[in-house]
Amino acid sequence: MSDLTAEILGPDARPTAAEFPALAAPAVIWEDDRWWRFTERTDLHEVRYLAVREAGELVALAPLLVTHDGAGLLFYDTPKMTGETNAFGAPELLDPQRRARWDELADRLADARRGQYPSLALAVFGSHHGIVHAAGRDAVGQARVLAELPRLLEETAELLGCRSTSLLYATDEQAAILGPAARARGHVPAVLGAESVLRLDAPDWDAYLAGLVSRKRMRVNRELREYAEAGFRTVVREGPEALSDPIVDLQVALRAKYGLPGGRPRVQRDFDAIRETVGDSCLALSAERDGETLGFVLYLRAGQALYGRTAGFDDDRAKGVYFALTYHETVRWALAHDVREIWYGLAAYEAKKLRGCDLEARHGWFRFTGVGRAELEETLRLQGASEHDRLLSLGPDSTTSQGD
Repeated sequence: MSDLTAEILGPDARPTAAEFPALAAPAVIWEDDRWWRFTERTDLHEVRYLAVREAGELVALAPLLVTHDGAGLLFYDTPKMTGETNAFGAPELLDPQRRARWDELADRLADARRGQYPSLALAVFGSHHGIVHAAGRDAVGQARVLAELPRLLEETAELLGCRSTSLLYATDEQAAILGPAARARGHVPAVLGAESVLRLDAPDWDAYLAGLVSRKRMRVNRELREYAEAGFRTVVREGPEALSDPIVDLQVALRAKYGLPGGRPRVQRDFDAIRETVGDSCLALSAERDGETLGFVLYLRAGQALYGRTAGFDDDRAKGVYFALTYHETVRWALAHDVREIWYGLAAYEAKKLRGCDLEARHGWFRFTGVGRAELEETLRLQGASEHDRLLSLGPDSTTSQGD
């Protein structure tokens, strides 16, 4: 019998960085106390925390996102992301028989999902697993916690009255422990995509360019030349003032283009919350022409790493700006400011790998109950298999196992 126990905490009861030092200036921005305070301000999920104790001592803390009615953010709403390829999956890669089955199941998903709320996900915004171990906790102690998380999450779901659960965005290393434990309890595994990480080992921009193969160096120089010839210059702003009004305008336009709800009030509220929580870590690179901002990319900095948060471009007047700003100009700034890793997030894998990113698989495990369970589980197996095949098609080192 395990001596690990868990307690459900609310945001008002969560230990602060002063009480749980692992949350103070961690290497990963998504594990920072300040970022958790940003997440706590969402109105799309109820935020709770799982406090894991061993012999009465707090040894780990994990964020929980409760979705009550299917209106949560797609990437953390367990039933909604099942069968939704905007979250993950590439059903076009399935063989004809499995693709036909995928299409058949699609007609049943709406009803199946409806009976799975409230739903519980162990994850934090940033598409990150979220589990934070106590400072000084060794690998053996961390492994004990990971091996018990599926059980602890099930018990938590029962206490909260949740009908479905998920453990999301685990790394390969975590999956090696989490996977067998989750599968033993009947949780369905799925590859959720891959984190794209550009690692920089050159001392400066000239050395970085010199280290590229000829065709890549020519492409970088061409894209930067076209950027400059089109009249663009890069403006860098750091800190809370990085979140300027033109950036808000571009983000509003982007959300409208893709039919996302909320409009300007939601964008302004989110940016205000970022400014008030992790504002000191903000870095915005803007593509400006004649004093007008026509594109931007927003990062959060933690130590020697940048984490991509969001971006926006005027599609009509900033053609070709995306790659110059998001990759080349970002790398140039990073090398000049002691940044050695740029985390670009999930999706758009071909473009990111082409520009030197490592693709590191992210894994999830799902559990459903009651009516609709069988349809959701089968859909997830097909969805995860297709995502695995997508990453595998990108070449070696793009993904490993399915973490089960």
